[in-house]
Amino acid sequence: MAVLICTQRLRRMILKGFYVVLCLWLTSCAGIQQGSFAPVSDDQSQQVLEALRQKETTIRTLRGLFQASVSGSGIPFSQRFNGMMSYATPDTVHLRGFLKFGVPMMDFHREGNFYELYFPAENEIITGKVKGSTARTQWDQTVQLSIRALDAVLGKIAGLSRGEVRVLKGETLYRLDMKETLSEDGQPQENFLVRTWVDVQTLELRSIEYRRSHDDIVVSVECEDYREVKAPSGSTQERVRLPFMVTATDHRPNGGSITLNFQEFVLNAA
Repeated sequence: MAVLICTQRLRRMILKGFYVVLCLWLTSCAGIQQGSFAPVSDDQSQQVLEALRQKETTIRTLRGLFQASVSGSGIPFSQRFNGMMSYATPDTVHLRGFLKFGVPMMDFHREGNFYELYFPAENEIITGKVKGSTARTQWDQTVQLSIRALDAVLGKIAGLSRGEVRVLKGETLYRLDMKETLSEDGQPQENFLVRTWVDVQTLELRSIEYRRSHDDIVVSVECEDYREVKAPSGSTQERVRLPFMVTATDHRPNGGSITLNFQEFVLNAA
């Protein structure tokens, strides 16, 4: 009988503890969603935006070596490859991908809104537009994800230079909300909420989310492993901290992702 009473008391104690933990967890979640972020002053908002713009203006040219990992349905080329990138402001990008033993796999060149994708093995050239394209090919998703990943490295955030940006502050992150009209995969243009997360202490970009609604994330870009990169001149005005790991993900059905792991950057070289 004593054993039965002790067992019942133990069960009541366990259930009570479970309910306490559950209530605390629910309260915590509600706080994160409702009360954790508050608008900042105009001066503080400008400080955050200027820090992001400063990175983009500092980078005149950038070269880098990376390893790429691509996943998703219908990926039309090798899922892992090595690559080289070069960038010149404002929108000139050249990417080259290599298989094992340095065998060329693809050559991508962007000039403004136009790009050209060349596959040496098939002697095939594909052309398109970064924005506003009406043509649809099997390469669209991978090209767009690659562009978004590189834009994040370079500090290029859609809508940051125009329109109204709402800046809110949490305990560890700033949240920047802005509207942007985008055309995805040849579909009619629609309005997206571009939500950008910035570290409060370092003012470094942590992620960018392209949302149709509060909970509907279409594409996201995550930035990690920040390191300082300086120009050969060594000038303090030509130093930036860049993410050496960037992942762009398409969250829609049949979506995919691309991760770029950089081994080296060369900033503003002659």
